Amino acid sequence: MVSKDEIERARDREIESHKTTIDEAKGMLIRCERDMIEAYAQLSELKLTKQWFLTDGVAWVVKLVHQSPELEKVVADLVNSVNAVGANEGIKQGFKAAQDLVGSAEAVPGYDAGAQSALDAAVKAFDELNISVLDKIADLIDEPLSVIQQRSKLPIVGGDDNIVQV
Repeated sequence: MVSKDEIERARDREIESHKTTIDEAKGMLIRCERDMIEAYAQLSELKLTKQWFLTDGVAWVVKLVHQSPELEKVVADLVNSVNAVGANEGIKQGFKAAQDLVGSAEAVPGYDAGAQSALDAAVKAFDELNISVLDKIADLIDEPLSVIQQRSKLPIVGGDDNIVQV
């Protein structure tokens, strides 16, 4: 037969075992609550980032691209080349009308023999354009929203047309 002391010791062991289990469960709940708070903070940050990106971020990226020296140069080259090719076509048409006065269209003042090749090169440069500020934006991927917002307020192009840190 089991003595009363043995029953009490067995009961005490069970109580201690349950207390340990309860303490472990409390610890798990505390860790879960901490993890949940951290996950909620991250979710809140992501929501703010999404909101900023959709309201201000896209406009900032477009502004960066629009003011980039690379785009400015390639567009200027395209415009200048198109103007030169257009002028050449005008000279050729004028030459046809005044063929008796001048030996060839190329002899007319203002005719640019290299205009077509310059236009071809400008179109190729435009097709292959790489906007360096977009790489700088991609470098911000791991930065918090506050850093991205602060950098979005900095000037994009300096006085000497060098790209300022984005």
